[in-house]
Amino acid sequence: MTTSQIVGTRSGVEPVNLFATDEATRSALHPCAAELQRWTVEYLCRPHPDLGRTGAVCPYTNRAVRNQFIWAAFESRSIDADRIAAIIDDLYDLFPALPPQGEPDAKSKAVLAVFPNLTEYSDIDDIQQDQKSRFVEKGLMLGQFYPGCTAPGLHNPDFPALDAPLPMLAVRYMAPTDFPFLNSRHEWMDSYLKLFAPTIPKFIASTMADRLVQEPEASDGAL
Repeated sequence: MTTSQIVGTRSGVEPVNLFATDEATRSALHPCAAELQRWTVEYLCRPHPDLGRTGAVCPYTNRAVRNQFIWAAFESRSIDADRIAAIIDDLYDLFPALPPQGEPDAKSKAVLAVFPNLTEYSDIDDIQQDQKSRFVEKGLMLGQFYPGCTAPGLHNPDFPALDAPLPMLAVRYMAPTDFPFLNSRHEWMDSYLKLFAPTIPKFIASTMADRLVQEPEASDGAL
């Protein structure tokens, strides 16, 4: 499974398959790829006692690893916010063309923009916030990961779900369970509902109902 000339026009970024078994792809992987593979398999694909629910930390990663659906673009040069933004702009365009393209397999793929030499992690947060809306509008999610990231977990606010050994931004397709990450802005919820309104899981629908129902205002005595 190769990218065959899937190259960013702004940054020259060229994603490679992180779990490819062919020798040519494996030899082209960045020296940090082994660390990223290990974190993906040993952390994302397994349960964690502090997660706050049963199952793997990321419920989608096992299938993606097993089927070689995870791509990575490593940027080893000295990097700044403009360079990161150019890479993310390219991945926004390239993501649909990365294998697999047909459903349902495409829904399990992800691409990681990895910045091993980055030390200013605020750039990761800033670009994720700046670019999230246009990704969501396209039915995609853009997530930030880096060492010491304190973004809270969904089921346990004390669990640092986005803590990772390498700084990166991850692109994947939006899932029905992404509601809690999208309900803070109307335009994000519009995109979410356009995709999932007919098939929203029951537990998500209940959460939505709880957040939409407001306490009744105090009576003014007219009734």
